[in-house]
Amino acid sequence: MELQARVALVTGGGSGIGKATAVTFAQQGAKVGVLGRTRSELDRTVKEIEAQGGIAVALEADVSDEEALRAAVAQLLNAYGRLDIVVANAGINGVWAPIDSLTPDEWDKTIRINLRGTYLTLHLTVPHMEAQGGGSIIIVSSINGNRTFTSPGATPPIRRPRQHRLRLYSN
Repeated sequence: MELQARVALVTGGGSGIGKATAVTFAQQGAKVGVLGRTRSELDRTVKEIEAQGGIAVALEADVSDEEALRAAVAQLLNAYGRLDIVVANAGINGVWAPIDSLTPDEWDKTIRINLRGTYLTLHLTVPHMEAQGGGSIIIVSSINGNRTFTSPGATPPIRRPRQHRLRLYSN
């Protein structure tokens, strides 16, 4: 049990990579805060961890909501008294549409969750880890963040650049 006596927070812990990470950390002995927006998914993850003899708490919060996230971190610290590992995993694909069809609200939602949410997760947890002498931070990025897509709607449509003539004037 490599993570015995450690406490981990996993955002996006109700499904996918986050759930697998939370379960694995618990199997290695960590107490886990499973954070996400969907209570039923969080409860299923916690139940799975507890069925295997692990310890976990469901933390319902949207990572882009500072007050909700602050309350969830406080709940985790009240439950376990410390924080050693933070996995900033929560994220969404957002709407796949050409840039001229994508609405500002759709864009803002993706930025709020994927960027602001990661920032807030670290902003609110790092001070607790520093106060106890350190910890580990893992930031998960999907492949969407580091490759180029050519399918329609995944990137703005490629348009032939307009030809412009630059005229230089001098006095």
